Amino acid sequence: MTSMRRWQAPFKIVIGRRNFLVYLVLPYRQRAAFMAPGSDLELDRINAAANQDAFAGARADYDAVHAYDGDAQTEYPTATLVSEIWPGQGYGRALDVGAGSGYFTERIARHATSVVAIEPVEDLQRVITERCRKGRLTNVEIVGAPVLEAAASIPERSIDTAFVLSALHHFHRREDVFRMLGRLVAPGGRLFIVEPHHNIRRVLRVVDKYRRIYRPRRLWTHELHWGTHQFLTVSEMRWLCRIGGFEDVRIVGHWLPGLRRLFGDDLRRRCAAERVLGRLPGLRHIASQLALEARRSG
Repeated sequence: MTSMRRWQAPFKIVIGRRNFLVYLVLPYRQRAAFMAPGSDLELDRINAAANQDAFAGARADYDAVHAYDGDAQTEYPTATLVSEIWPGQGYGRALDVGAGSGYFTERIARHATSVVAIEPVEDLQRVITERCRKGRLTNVEIVGAPVLEAAASIPERSIDTAFVLSALHHFHRREDVFRMLGRLVAPGGRLFIVEPHHNIRRVLRVVDKYRRIYRPRRLWTHELHWGTHQFLTVSEMRWLCRIGGFEDVRIVGHWLPGLRRLFGDDLRRRCAAERVLGRLPGLRHIASQLALEARRSG
């Protein structure tokens, strides 16, 4: 974050102490300029604790938390994209960053020669292992470490296709993550990302939730509530791709208002419509989800 501080911010965001609402609503790049010195290390510690608190032990039922396998609409568009739209001739050697329970890792593996799944939470690693056993998948390797540490065990330029599926909004060292992806993905390799969209609709929801729930001091001073959960903007996605050396960037907006009612449970038709409409800047801005496709430059 410190590399982006080119001007003196008029005030500072201090974790657990002040300007929590500003921390929540500012886009990642702008927010970095207001963070107090030492925030990176604090967030490393808080995010690790937040992951354990949210997904360890009995809470490792990640699929239930995200309603996967309960309502197909909740896993849309990721499952449709991974299983039907993106595979093409296959994913080759794939990388799944922030694999969680392996719900999408399993779908990737069915179109890949092998998959490296990075997941730091030990209980979720066991969930991935069990999922692969039940699915008779033998081509998945689990790396149990924080993403930037895990990269050290993966040879450079050894990845044909990299995925970051609803995980990037948990990372606060995003530039480093994309530099890592740039090192690991071979020239001509592909990058696929699905992330919640940080737009005006998101900001309004956050402000309302802060007003109703998090305004009392005892809540916003709780460290775990400062765990990184920052959605992404279109411009940030393009900026991060430049850092990683990815080109031919295509960003499509999904979850456009009204289309679920129009297409119901026909996810294929809905996805096809949004892959056309969701490229239009005006419509893309109001989309709740963003899907990115890019290719590693030579």
